[in-house]
Amino acid sequence: MNADVELGERNATLQDREAHHHQFHIPENLRVLGHQIAQEIYYDDDNNEEVQHFQYKPELEHKFSVGSIVGLGFSLMNVPFGVASTLSIGLVCGANATIFWGWLLFGFFSIMISLSLSEIASKFPTSGGVYHFSCILSNEKYSLITSWFDGWYLLIGNLLMFVSYSFGGAQFVLSIFGLSQSDYKENSLLIMLAFVIIIFVSTIINLKFQGSLEKFNEVCIYWTFYTILIADILILLFASEFHNLKYVFTHFDASRSGWPDVVAFIIGGIQFSSMTFNGYGAIVSMSEEVKDPEKTIPKGLTYSIFASIVTGIIFIIPLLSVLPELSRLLDDNPDIFPIDVILKLSTRSFLVSLFISLMIVGAIVFACVGALTTVSRTIYSLARDHGLPYGSIWQQLNTTTDMETVPRNALLLAVFASMILGSFSLISTSAFNAFLGCSVMAMNVANGIPILCSLINKRKKIRGATFKLRKVGYVVNIFSCFMIFLTCIVLCFPPSLDIDIQSMNYSIVVFLIFSISIWVGYYAWGKENFVGPLLVVEPESNSVVKVETSRNATMVSLAAK
Repeated sequence: MNADVELGERNATLQDREAHHHQFHIPENLRVLGHQIAQEIYYDDDNNEEVQHFQYKPELEHKFSVGSIVGLGFSLMNVPFGVASTLSIGLVCGANATIFWGWLLFGFFSIMISLSLSEIASKFPTSGGVYHFSCILSNEKYSLITSWFDGWYLLIGNLLMFVSYSFGGAQFVLSIFGLSQSDYKENSLLIMLAFVIIIFVSTIINLKFQGSLEKFNEVCIYWTFYTILIADILILLFASEFHNLKYVFTHFDASRSGWPDVVAFIIGGIQFSSMTFNGYGAIVSMSEEVKDPEKTIPKGLTYSIFASIVTGIIFIIPLLSVLPELSRLLDDNPDIFPIDVILKLSTRSFLVSLFISLMIVGAIVFACVGALTTVSRTIYSLARDHGLPYGSIWQQLNTTTDMETVPRNALLLAVFASMILGSFSLISTSAFNAFLGCSVMAMNVANGIPILCSLINKRKKIRGATFKLRKVGYVVNIFSCFMIFLTCIVLCFPPSLDIDIQSMNYSIVVFLIFSISIWVGYYAWGKENFVGPLLVVEPESNSVVKVETSRNATMVSLAAK
């Protein structure tokens, strides 16, 4: 009798356990999804390599090496001027801790994004860069419009970056007068004159010394490094008072921003750093001017960002160690760049601070030359795909006196557009800040679209890339998209809540105006004329080129088997 009772209780217990197991049983659809994800990650570890080629006649010289591409990326990020021009944002939003740790964090974010772009660029090396990637990696139905938007975001971002460097450089050059005149005030006509001179110098170098651009970009690496090294040495030699290490790395004061501390740190860290870590994606557009682009471009992307992070740290720490009171930097004379004040007060020498400032001016010239190079290549590539009206004019190549080819018309168009946009910056500093913020937003969106398209299509179309992220590809891509989204959101906020109509952040307004213009342009003209990237049909490859037409306009997209 007792044995029967025990047996019954045991069976009841087993039934309860079985019911409990079924209650928490993983649904079939989730198990299938998990299996598919695991399978996709497994295939990401494939060792096969396949570089996709394009149906474009090679017209530009393959003259850039890894070193010159690193120099170009280094010049576009332009650490000395990038730090100098946005230092006030970091000071308002927390000072030391925001500047140093924000730089490190955003540098890490930029490496993640560059890894995502490097993988795609190693499979599809093209001067069209990210807008070609978008067409290839998106769904066939939306490939044309996706590529159109990405191409124009890339063009606008590059153009505004060149304007921002040139106009900001003009402001910095004249701000040097504040080293000897504490009551210095900006003069609009002088700023415009300096702006025109910087653009003129950048244009002449790009037009007349095309054959020397490789060496020019390599020299940029040494100039930037020695600018920072000499500045650090002179600051440490001439300064008499230093903050301790705890103050340098942990001091935080966001009282001027009006934001909660965490929000102020995020806004300050991203806005201060993103202005420097901007434009590196544009070097993908140089793919047709390098040897072995499937290997050279990924190296150029990652090396230039890593070099910028390291040199930025070397530059920032000495500045923070001699940082004076914020009131002297931000209140005494807002027309003088804070870094000029730091140099003057720390070295206590006009000549020393002038020398350091002039070396930073040299770095500005390198940045402007590099920015004009990339925007001209973007115009050339977009015109070649009928993405610009009168494209036959802008895609023309001319031979220079040293027998080098250069897209002269595209370059002159970039100069003309920059002069017009620069005149808006002359009207108000808000316009300049809006252009600077919009440049970062447009470049980030342009970089993010192909990464997102690749994710949506389960990264199938980039299998066989020379540069492989392998099993961490999904993590890196998702993280990249999230950080791009966060950066664009943060760039819409003002660093300080104490704002008026003049100091308001209008970046999102400018970005929306450009976005609406791009949308109108597509349906008014681009839909019937724009052509996506022309890929070479390779029947034996793991992918096939599918051609569709829209009003006799060829749209070429890549579809994985």
